[in-house]
Amino acid sequence: MAACGMALLKKRIEKYWNWRSTSYELDQAKSTETVKEWESTINALVSHVKGDDLRALDVGTGPGQLAFYLARAGFKTTGIDISAHMVARADQTARSDGLSCDFRTGDAEQLPFEDNAFDVVVTRNLVWTLPDPGAAIREWHRVLKPGGRIIISDGYWKNITWSRIHHLILKGVKVFLQTGSFISCRFFSCYAGLIKDLPLYEGVTVNDADKFMSTAGFKDILSWDIPRHFSKNPYGAGRLTAPVFFIIYGNK
Repeated sequence: MAACGMALLKKRIEKYWNWRSTSYELDQAKSTETVKEWESTINALVSHVKGDDLRALDVGTGPGQLAFYLARAGFKTTGIDISAHMVARADQTARSDGLSCDFRTGDAEQLPFEDNAFDVVVTRNLVWTLPDPGAAIREWHRVLKPGGRIIISDGYWKNITWSRIHHLILKGVKVFLQTGSFISCRFFSCYAGLIKDLPLYEGVTVNDADKFMSTAGFKDILSWDIPRHFSKNPYGAGRLTAPVFFIIYGNK
């Protein structure tokens, strides 16, 4: 894709997530169990990282949830997101909670950081919406220190495509009746023209992530035991067919 086309694509993605910033839930809006399980997972996965002045990067930070967990774990934490409105919300929440985090806007595929800058890199629910996930994960490898830890979480979300447009109509009506919101319809209206340029639009599997991480040069790649550490699926409580999500981690 030409540079101008890529810029327009990312601008449309940015516009949608700016709009979503006011309604995108933090973990505590789901349940206290969700908060405990995510925070204990993050703490367990970075517990081996020792030293002074440890730095962590949350890529695609959104409203800042993983950044907050890392800040509470003692890391000097930076969060970066394409959406300026998400960044503003994350910064406001951090201030109100007394957390010191550096939030800034930026591109996950072209990070404004030097090589070997961070001890930990985390990301949640970002890979599916990247035009070039392979390039992004190589970039995350670049900014991670040798021996540093990467943690990637995403899922197979079954995002609506044109072939399943009838599902969108049914889902949109159901969600509107429950919440008065047309988020599903607004999501599809934004992403419908971008689907062909997002290779993982329908969702990401753990095997997808493993391949990208291996190609980027990560080693010791393992998958977190979700059933053992999460009492329920945080993305599908009360649903018969909750989307499958994963957490995968490795080292540089």
